[in-house]
This record gives sequence, C-alpha cells and structure tokens, in this order.
Amino acid sequence: MPRSGVFGLTLVLVSLALPGPRPAHAQAVISAVRPLAATGFQDEDDMCIWLHPTNLALSTIVVSDKAADKLFVYDLQGATLQTIASSQPGNIDVRYNFRFGGQLVDIVAFNERGTSKICVYEVDRVTRLLTRIDNDAIATGNNYGFTLYRSPLTGKVYGFTGPESNTAVKQWELVDDGAGHVAGVGPLRQVQPGGVVEGMVADDETGMLFVSQEAGGIWKYSAEPTGGTAGVKIAAVGQDGLTADVEGITIYYAAGLSGYIIASSQGSSTFKVYDRKLPHTFRGTFTVSGTSSTDGCTPARSRNHWASARGRPVTIARGRRAASRSNKEVLGMSISRSRRFMYSD
Repeated sequence: MPRSGVFGLTLVLVSLALPGPRPAHAQAVISAVRPLAATGFQDEDDMCIWLHPTNLALSTIVVSDKAADKLFVYDLQGATLQTIASSQPGNIDVRYNFRFGGQLVDIVAFNERGTSKICVYEVDRVTRLLTRIDNDAIATGNNYGFTLYRSPLTGKVYGFTGPESNTAVKQWELVDDGAGHVAGVGPLRQVQPGGVVEGMVADDETGMLFVSQEAGGIWKYSAEPTGGTAGVKIAAVGQDGLTADVEGITIYYAAGLSGYIIASSQGSSTFKVYDRKLPHTFRGTFTVSGTSSTDGCTPARSRNHWASARGRPVTIARGRRAASRSNKEVLGMSISRSRRFMYSD
C-alpha cells in the first residue's frame, strides 16, 4: 500500500506465550528498544535477518528502502555496515547454503521495482557485506512483493513476485548459470487470488506459499512449480479482527512442523497469529506500543533449516509511530524452547 512520510527502524525485545486460542480483543503489547535509521533513509519498507554461522551476535539486518533507492545493512547494535544503491527495492528475503560457483553461499534477494527485475546478492560470511551476483537479467515485468522458497523435495531455490494491479504471483527458479552469475528460469507458473498482493512467504518444510490479499485475507497455495494454481483462503478480512490492508506475512518455525503464521493487520494496527498446522486456527493478536499502520514483519530462522531449537528466533516488523507520525521497524527476540515469540513492528 502506498505510504507517505519517513520510515525508520527500531529494535524491540519481547516474548508472547500463546498456550491456546485467544479472543481477538486479547492483545499483547510490545515496546521499542532501539532505533535503526541509517543516514539518508526514507521508507524502510521490508527487511530480512541474516544469521552469522558461528556467532549470532554478528548477525545483520538487511533493509530495503524504496524511497531512498537504497539497501541498508545494519548490525544488531543499530550501526550501519553498508549502503547499496538500488532502484526502488521491494520485499527482501534470505536463504542459506545456495549452491553457487562450486560452493554453498548465503544469498539475499529482492524485487527491484524500478527495473522490474529480481536482484540476488551474496553475503560475505567474514565481512558481512553484500555483493551482487545475479546476471542483471531476471526480468519479471512490473513487480510489487517478493519472497524466496527452497523446495524440501528437490532443494531448488525459487523466487516469487508479481505486479501491484490484480496481482498474479509468478515463480522463477534461481540457478547458477555457470558463468559466475545467478540466472532466473521462468516464469514457471502463476497463482492469482485477485486484487493486490504484496506480502508473501513460503514454507520450506511444508512446501506451501502464503500470500496476503490486501483487501481479502490470507491465501495458501502449493509452492512447488508443479503444484497447480488452486488456492485456499485460510483467513478472511473481517474474521478475528483481521482488517484491510493485510500486509506483511511471515512464519515462526517450530519443531514437528508446528509454529505460527504471523500477518500484519494494517487497518487495526495489529499482528494476527495463526497456527502453522492445519486448520490454521487463529491464536491471538499482538501490537506494538505507540505504533499504527503496521506493515512488514520477518523472523530470523536457524541456518540449520528453519527450526531454531538452539537459537534465538528474531522477528522484525514495521509500523508508524503515532506520536511523531514517523515510521519505524522493530526487532523482537525470544528463546524458542520456552515457546515464546519475538516480534516487532
């Protein structure tokens, strides 16, 4: 959804226990801890968290700012490590151990609205800085949202994106072209819930794709390229307080294919929580103190697949600070073994 104003980042530390279904009015409130705002930021619209392979304290937050035409890389203390020029970068995602150049590398990818392409960067595990590795030719046509997916069946990595108007979410495979770059193969297929879709997330364990239909609710599709085009709406606007626009959507992974789907209910300035397992039961609502117009959210998953038995799941999300009418991102943390979440706004 188009927005005006200045958008920044804020860190948050929070835990939220959801032992059973909660009424829609029951809301946990989160407080901000630390701002993350690089020099020259304007609209930090989406973000992903890269986890360092040996020291989680050296992890980074990679943020796209479409208004400033930049990517920002932050450390967990809020310092800016890198600024990269990009033409209206959109939604951003991360995957680990992508096979490239005979090695396993970590990648960050996003849709670039200004060029109508998918861009792919490698994360240097020593310096933590990003280097572009795609062939500058993964052309998508007009694009709006984006997510990555690694198939549990084949190990192949895919990117999903589509236009803002009457969004058809299309799928590309990302491959090593053998000439030192990542290329895109596709589009392989498309799914179309109708209306506008920006927020989307793929489940690398169950092979499902979840998309936020801004005016309608949350849809689920197969994420496999051979999975057909039929979808199921798992949550509708108007149910359990879910209010348009439905924006950012993410997955909190837990053992045994359990966990939660978390979606931004921008019209109510809250985040809605649903079971990851069928039938995707509504579990509760949380909000961030002092914010409105909540937008994106993302969790940090373990490098060793997405469950985080030993790590600290991290979620950041974005919303407008009502008091100052500026916008912010937030980071939340919790220890997974205690069945708590970490969210942000």
